[in-house]
Amino acid sequence: MEERSKNIQAMFDGIAGRYDFLNRLLSFRRDVAWRKEAIKAAEIETGHRVLDLACGTGDMMLEIGRRAPGASVTGGDFSLNMLVAAKNKIPDGIFTAADAHFLPFGDETFDRITIAFGFRNVTDKSKGLYELYRVLKNGGKLVILEFSEPENKAFAALYRFYFKKILPLIGGLISGNRNAYEYLPDSVYKFPKRPEYGKMIADAGFKNFRFIPMTFGIITIAVINK
Repeated sequence: MEERSKNIQAMFDGIAGRYDFLNRLLSFRRDVAWRKEAIKAAEIETGHRVLDLACGTGDMMLEIGRRAPGASVTGGDFSLNMLVAAKNKIPDGIFTAADAHFLPFGDETFDRITIAFGFRNVTDKSKGLYELYRVLKNGGKLVILEFSEPENKAFAALYRFYFKKILPLIGGLISGNRNAYEYLPDSVYKFPKRPEYGKMIADAGFKNFRFIPMTFGIITIAVINK
């Protein structure tokens, strides 16, 4: 499992330079709206300490800063190249190298935690959830924005064709790393289905949670309360 984590880390290091452009292109810019909805669900307020885990190039942090300028936001990622890209985008931002399995923060540090399109890359998701529970304050909120499988069969077939055939082709041509964009759909289809996902959340100790599907179910926001 540790070797798999290192491979994923190296993969994201390799695509950091084209990550933003491809996110916009391959999602038809819907990724911007999805992030905004996740941040809205997090209910971040002035004075909150926020961890944006798997922060990538800093898009979530920028949007949080616009919506809650009085919040203190820390960006964490296990890809150093992603952190460099984020630091270039947000020179005065607070960043730290952070592996979800071993978060470098004390107990009950953050009022809110957000994760956009990064939780599926956590190889031991149960351990990751325990760590997130540990560093979240009592009464805090964890919001996970992630790809999911649509339930409508006709749309699911169309989505699978785009996800499995078109996306890796375009992503590979532009990024020079087709493997990274073949990994994306593979990781989505291997992601726990909602009953298992919900059980993992509950087993980690969280008080309650709800799922918000978006865009015909290809995206799900998990809003989780401690």
